[in-house]
Amino acid sequence: TYLLHSLHRGRFDLRLNRAGMYELFVFPGLYVVVGSAVGGGSTAYGGLLEAPRNPALWRGRHPDLDPGSIERYYDKIITDLGGVPLSHEQALPQSVWTHFPDATGRRCRPAEQQPHVALMIPPSRAEAGRLITFDSGLQRQYCAFDGDSFLGSRGGAKASVEFVYLAPVLNKGVTVRDLCQVTLIQRARPVDGEGSLVHFTDLATKTSTFARAKRVVLAAGTMNTVRLLFASVATPNGLAPMPALGRSFSANGDLLGIWQRKSARVSSFTSTPSQGAFTVEGHEAATYGLGGFPGLETWPLPSAVKRRLGKMFFMYGMGADSGSASVGCEGGHLRVDYDQRNEPIYDEVRAAFRVLSTESGDKSWAIGKPLTVHPSGGACLGPDAEHGVVDHRGEIYGNPGLFIADGAALPAAVGGPPSLAIAAWAHHVADGLAQSA
Repeated sequence: TYLLHSLHRGRFDLRLNRAGMYELFVFPGLYVVVGSAVGGGSTAYGGLLEAPRNPALWRGRHPDLDPGSIERYYDKIITDLGGVPLSHEQALPQSVWTHFPDATGRRCRPAEQQPHVALMIPPSRAEAGRLITFDSGLQRQYCAFDGDSFLGSRGGAKASVEFVYLAPVLNKGVTVRDLCQVTLIQRARPVDGEGSLVHFTDLATKTSTFARAKRVVLAAGTMNTVRLLFASVATPNGLAPMPALGRSFSANGDLLGIWQRKSARVSSFTSTPSQGAFTVEGHEAATYGLGGFPGLETWPLPSAVKRRLGKMFFMYGMGADSGSASVGCEGGHLRVDYDQRNEPIYDEVRAAFRVLSTESGDKSWAIGKPLTVHPSGGACLGPDAEHGVVDHRGEIYGNPGLFIADGAALPAAVGGPPSLAIAAWAHHVADGLAQSA
């Protein structure tokens, strides 16, 4: 009942639930689903932590940017989030190893190098759900394989931002205002002092007000950061123009599908969100993985439908698209000109899914129009204001004191799970802010 926060389609915007988990954007060539909560997309992600498939992601983007200043955070973030690589030795109800028990001579097989997963996997099935107290006083539970999923993580088994980074500092000067929606950012007038005015609406009290800050960091997620920037440039006394705003938008080559496993002995509800990565011989240009649907058993659905869902597993493919699409804004409504026919990665992923279906003997289905949960770009890192929106520090050109720390700043598609790259960029931006304080 709290699944969707809002639906956006053309000039139609419908808020369904102010406390909803997801926002859905419908464009002619693309669906986009993003998280909408304190903790952002991390509340709804699968917990996958993997270095960018594109090793040159940060190279040559700005003359003053040292790629190492971002890449050095990869290991720290994995440690912060308690990430461990998935393994056939772990006490998992099901995984790519149980789906592909004998990969000899097969084109589909478990990947030798598995992504790290930010999930507290119990040492044994007997310890599933056990409560752990950390040095900070924060308490989290081992995964119980019963709902730590894309619908959140009640006991904190999945390491999301609000558990790992926000909770420990709430009593140390940090204040979180939830159920507040930022609508506009303006440059402060001389009478208001330096900095920016952040206008927002409190959805609980239905009142609108603003806050002033010397430095403001945008981390609203790609779609909402870009939309907020368009609105703020267009308003009187708003932000300075951004010539490159909306360029180099990427859907990360995301393609989702369903694998119908009638022979599955364990329900897809009894699962971790991700069951591991697999490779498909002859289709190495993309990253592939399988997952279950923990949490969906709580939906108010007929038992026959739940039994059928329990035999279904989702499959995903991700790969670097061209980043040639762009985002525009008309009357406060975003538009995206994405066309999968211009992106060969989708043919590659669809062909790989067909191999999976043929080898397993179980039917699979891939969505027709791509649905991405990893949009990026639109306010990219670039060498100057004509070729990017932010500089090497994440500061928006022509708008001092305003920074971007989310996927909107990524200069190209990651080609795999982007959480680690986004978090590393955010750490890099925070570093610069701390050093200049």
